[in-house]
Amino acid sequence: MERIIVVDDETDLFPVFKIKFRREIDSGAIQMNFFTSGPEVIQFIDNNPDLDIKLILLDLFLPGMNGIEILKALKEKRPHLKIIMYSAHAEDGVEKEALGAGADKFLTKPLNFQEMKRYVAA
Repeated sequence: MERIIVVDDETDLFPVFKIKFRREIDSGAIQMNFFTSGPEVIQFIDNNPDLDIKLILLDLFLPGMNGIEILKALKEKRPHLKIIMYSAHAEDGVEKEALGAGADKFLTKPLNFQEMKRYVAA
């Protein structure tokens, strides 16, 4: 079973992810884990080195460590992780900075779940 990790401080989005990926979750194709901060997800990945992580969906603006800092820390540990960053506030240069730091894709809110699913299927 492949795993998708969502990192976002807006926990009201977690049920939305579960609904949008319900078919994949119910069929056992994927499992989702949710975290609200960088240190939480980094510790989870450190403590579970053998997990098959298909994709990390990472919000840009988080308290403490921002998404770019988390992205860099995760890529340093596991360079081949597929990470999609997203934000409601894509100011000039933010997308370029995220992609330059190793993000595979940058999406803006409201999120396009059909587009996300294409990355899950890839």
